[in-house]
Amino acid sequence: MVAAVVVLYNPETNIVDNISSYIDFVEKVYIVDNSNFSNESLFQALPLKDKIEYVFNRGNLGIAKALNIGCQLAIQQGVKWLLTMDQDSKFLNLDRTIISQISKIEGDRIALYYPTYLIEGVVYDKYIKENNSPIVVMTSGNFINLNVYRSIGGFEDKLFIDYVDIDYCLKIKAAGYSIALLRDAILAHELGHSKHLTFLSIKAIVTNHSSLRRYYITRNRMYVYKKHKTVSTVFSQTEKRIFINDILKIILFEDDKILKFKSIIKGYLDYRNNKFGVYIK
Repeated sequence: MVAAVVVLYNPETNIVDNISSYIDFVEKVYIVDNSNFSNESLFQALPLKDKIEYVFNRGNLGIAKALNIGCQLAIQQGVKWLLTMDQDSKFLNLDRTIISQISKIEGDRIALYYPTYLIEGVVYDKYIKENNSPIVVMTSGNFINLNVYRSIGGFEDKLFIDYVDIDYCLKIKAAGYSIALLRDAILAHELGHSKHLTFLSIKAIVTNHSSLRRYYITRNRMYVYKKHKTVSTVFSQTEKRIFINDILKIILFEDDKILKFKSIIKGYLDYRNNKFGVYIK
């Protein structure tokens, strides 16, 4: 049985179109809403609304906690593979043939299938790789094996947002499982307010994350790096380079530079002081 979970936070109305891109091909869609106000009425017009189970958290519990809520509901209802979706992602070509490739697989070491991502219309390939294969992927569009999910302890609640996906993938690797590409599944995904820019012939994706996101990225990056640096030398070396690149991108391309650097410092200090969960000023 294959189901889906999508995490909401103050969604726009296009969430209905996004859910429509996969609801036909799964048995159930768990909508876990981290918004301050209920959005349940948005989904009454969906033709397959009977497939939806809506959970309203009455506030933002974070992406990791919301994903865990969806996963636990799915496990209770006998789901074996769960599609994890962001509210701003949609499939361009999902069908029953693609789903059947997953549902037929039993008892192997594959913990997660990820799609081909399109970011701003461009195929994404900026993965951290070993032996030419990604070891970490984004959360949205993944089909996760819930037996493996249980064995590795699920998503890390205290991260709240950012690096939740990286932590989960590295736990998969540390436990001896693998991830695999579901090549035919094409997912259109937004990566912050991303833009493809060129500086001195160097091409880069600039995400333009807010200062708050820079706080979470920095804090959780430090935590996940320390936790998993021995799992993969490639990961630990790449993370150092990505951190430097992020600093340079902020300096060269982004607005609100001072505010973002203050948030980076705050994120680092909270990591050092073991302050996790939701950001507190």
